[in-house]
Amino acid sequence: MSRFFLSKIIALLAGLVLTLVAYNHNQNSVYVISGNAYGTSWSISSSEYIADNHNEKIRQIIKDIDYIASNYKSESEISQINMNYSQYQSISKDLFKILKVAKEVENLSNGYYNIMLGKISSSLGFAPDFGKNTLQEIATSYDLDEKNNSLIRYSKNWFDLSSIAKGYAVQKVHNYLSKNNLNNHLIDIGGEIIISGSKKGKPWNIGIQNPLSKIESSTITINNGKYEFLAIASSGEYRNFIYDNSGNKITHTINPKTLTSINNDVLSVTVISETSATYADAFATAFNAMGVDNAMKVSNENNISTMIIYRDKNNVNTIYSDKWYDLFYE
Repeated sequence: MSRFFLSKIIALLAGLVLTLVAYNHNQNSVYVISGNAYGTSWSISSSEYIADNHNEKIRQIIKDIDYIASNYKSESEISQINMNYSQYQSISKDLFKILKVAKEVENLSNGYYNIMLGKISSSLGFAPDFGKNTLQEIATSYDLDEKNNSLIRYSKNWFDLSSIAKGYAVQKVHNYLSKNNLNNHLIDIGGEIIISGSKKGKPWNIGIQNPLSKIESSTITINNGKYEFLAIASSGEYRNFIYDNSGNKITHTINPKTLTSINNDVLSVTVISETSATYADAFATAFNAMGVDNAMKVSNENNISTMIIYRDKNNVNTIYSDKWYDLFYE
């Protein structure tokens, strides 16, 4: 056999090996885009290639919602509403949708979900005050004028959308991807998650943070094996808290009934929805605020899939709503 012929055979075999390696890599890899917004990080993993035009549109969606709902940007729509009181005012379509969901969750949670506690959050150090007076005496609500896409306010209390904006953003990005036939993806914006379709024919897997661990560890792994879509939202005080001058722990979630940081046995709440990340995000905060018994009652009354990790004296327990069992243990 000539050296020329042998070199041709070796080159052909090398080419076949590289082709197989590339094929195997493409079969098992995912495309990932990521960035920062809302004071946290976000990422999207997809089984399909996300073209540059989609990448740019996704980043614009996330940026737009930040400039609607951020209470850290003085120029955001919600900050301008907070600082410039008007009883009746037109608002953007996105803000109207966010406030509509928040109002529904407020009603279903018997008032334990209230997004008009922004002045308290600010006074506790969880949001800026932009040099304005943050005194707040009572919890109030608001109404919406569907016909005119307008907000009706009854007080100068500030809105705080930190418990719903990320969920809304996750949902809007998902809707965009699905509309463009990019159906297989995992979206994570600051821990608010949607898993859709599959990862190269296999379920997406995510872990729920262990609230007692100082390192990243999971208490349970969730996958969407038999579901095309799942939205997962978690709420807890194990990360977002501060200490006052007396050494008392101050948490970021406010109890609308007492207007103080929550003080209950809940360590973390996870809510899973088959339809909406926006609702899941809001309900997770509501259940965190209301405590174990009330949260389970409202979950079961409204067919919501909920898992709560809580302290019981010296023990740590986990409790699930009826819908959680329906989702994962049928």
